[in-house]
Amino acid sequence: MAQNHPVIYYGTSTFGSSHVPALQDKTNVSKFLEVLQEGGISQIDTAARYPPDNHGASERMLGQVKASSKGFTINTKVLFAGQSSAGTLSKEAVRKSVENSLKTLGVDKLGILYAHTADPVTPLEEQAAALNEQYQKGFCEKIGISNFPLDTLKSFVEICEKEGYVKPSVYQGQYNLICRGPEMDLIPFLRKHNMTFNAYSPLGGGFLTGKLTLGTAEGTRLRSAYGAHFARWYDKPEFHDAVRKLLEAIEPLGIKPSEAALRWLAYHSVLGEDDGIILGATKVEQLRQNIEDIGKGPLPREIVQVIDKIGETIDALGGGDFEVRPTELPPR
Repeated sequence: MAQNHPVIYYGTSTFGSSHVPALQDKTNVSKFLEVLQEGGISQIDTAARYPPDNHGASERMLGQVKASSKGFTINTKVLFAGQSSAGTLSKEAVRKSVENSLKTLGVDKLGILYAHTADPVTPLEEQAAALNEQYQKGFCEKIGISNFPLDTLKSFVEICEKEGYVKPSVYQGQYNLICRGPEMDLIPFLRKHNMTFNAYSPLGGGFLTGKLTLGTAEGTRLRSAYGAHFARWYDKPEFHDAVRKLLEAIEPLGIKPSEAALRWLAYHSVLGEDDGIILGATKVEQLRQNIEDIGKGPLPREIVQVIDKIGETIDALGGGDFEVRPTELPPR
């Protein structure tokens, strides 16, 4: 079947986490890979920081289960540990991080090598040179940027153009039917520079399951130390109102809120077929359901209209504060 939605990635930020004991087990992790293969998904997203409570364990797990030899392309991010990203994109830091990632993952080459977040200390010229060096050495197919403010990204691209460095071709950021900020300025800039957008948190860290709005979020990521930053972003009256409007529209049609969110992102958002959606399910059955939901195709027109109105309301409110601040990320 021809692809008619963005590329689907699987994010492994919880692999090896003490918050999800099942994902510390190689046998169980291998089941996730089997579901991905069944669903035709071959792209895995990780980072040297993952999981936040046990840095590097995600890459170690992927190496232990030999994900690369099973046909998966692995994309990772330069390490930043603790609560400060200062100095993480220096030439030496990038070299050490990539060397360790390649060894740990058991690969000679990465798919995408991302800068995980902005480094406020290292000169941008050095950051661009550091990432370009890894590309020129053949250690990655593409250079990506994640979580950079737009002004910083613009300056980074200008440096690459001036110095003849490889420009980043992928940007990874948070985007979903509540977090609509990237539509305004970021994605138009990416289009201008032939950069694709890979959307993480398509369900807002679990907020778009509707459980927090309905008061049934106990035991979920949103009520854990791991997901507290998502609650700070999304646990606001205007966003709960948006979820209630969505629930009112989809319940008569038997569509779950998570399904509506994924189908909207895949077929009705500004994302194109070259962009990406990063799923982050922590249970095999959730992952299988997410893949199945996307496979259902576009949403009914009346639901899209409701979501469009939700988007207009959120735009008028400024879209909320979704800036990634390292000092607010787990562990804290």
